[in-house]
Amino acid sequence: MNKILTVYDDVDPLNNVVSALTLGVDEIFYVYHHDVPKNNFLNIRKVIDKYCEAKTHFIKLTDDEAQIKAIIDNNEDLIIDVGGARYLSLLLFEMASKRDNRLVYYDDEENCIKDYRSHTIITRKVFKLEIEDVLTLRGGVIQSTMHKPVSDKETKETLMQVVEKNIDTYSAFTRFITKVNSIVNSSKNLGFNTYKLSESDRNAIVSDNSYKNIEDLFKIDDKCRLRFKNRKLQEMVAVSGAFLENYLYVKLTESGLFDDVKMSTVIDFADEKYKYPVRCEIDCLIIKDNKLLFVSCKSSKVDTEALNEIYVHNHRFGNVLSVPVLCVFEELDRKYPSTYAKGEELGIYLVDKSSFVANDISEVFMSILDGTYIYDEVY
Repeated sequence: MNKILTVYDDVDPLNNVVSALTLGVDEIFYVYHHDVPKNNFLNIRKVIDKYCEAKTHFIKLTDDEAQIKAIIDNNEDLIIDVGGARYLSLLLFEMASKRDNRLVYYDDEENCIKDYRSHTIITRKVFKLEIEDVLTLRGGVIQSTMHKPVSDKETKETLMQVVEKNIDTYSAFTRFITKVNSIVNSSKNLGFNTYKLSESDRNAIVSDNSYKNIEDLFKIDDKCRLRFKNRKLQEMVAVSGAFLENYLYVKLTESGLFDDVKMSTVIDFADEKYKYPVRCEIDCLIIKDNKLLFVSCKSSKVDTEALNEIYVHNHRFGNVLSVPVLCVFEELDRKYPSTYAKGEELGIYLVDKSSFVANDISEVFMSILDGTYIYDEVY
């Protein structure tokens, strides 16, 4: 029976599960000093139980050396995980190094499990957590999605054509979509995604410069009837930001480069202290080899509030490998240089208009994950 002894890590939750799941142990001993909210242990159990039937023990130490010695003495061939950067990890290493126990640690920079004594890689096939697991370890639960991603071929084709045709004037396009939605909401619904427009409303739409770039998103006939191609596209017009979110989702998922992508995710992070839900929405979540990207999508204007929001989401739900990303269809470094500079200082990755025009956007996100991303120069 494989067993592992590790120090509970209240800073980086990955250290609490990655080694145990990767090595496929049957029993896990967590030791800790200070009081820990019960939910933290429950969240670890949820992730462990999802993938295996390993027994878990959470042991609060009052006599460090005596209790650690008892665990090691009573469990033959116990693996010692010394990955956490805490006093207890150092003590654990000091005590175990005098024995024959296997000493291991999770190297988050190289994403592998290493043997401490030989400094060799035990395995590069580190257990891959899902997006839900990373959130669970920080007390977050995915409740729903605000907007379901497009899935049918017909809608995808129109979406991609419309967005790519409007990249150079995307802020004007979003204003146009907002205007169309307002007109549709005040017009008579004829059924079958069709609305009866007034002559003035028709003229307001067709005279807009963005009208010629909508492809087959909707049609207006000579009787002033506006008909959307399908229900899903009509729903997207009701929320202009859904175009960028869906476009990004389609590009990332169809690239096959990532382990998982989720769009418009509602996360509840209320604990036993709160009677009511405490929720937030994150536009896009991307995971690859346990590295989770928290992405905020903005169609045009970006300010300090937008930076702070995604920074906080990453801080609240992420870990040492996760990073915040701001994605916008503007030339951010030129139009909002101070905001761009602040984002860079905060460690927020900035994906702006030039990223969409000059590159495969999936490769841009991969560069964030593999450490090759380069910020634009701000003049």
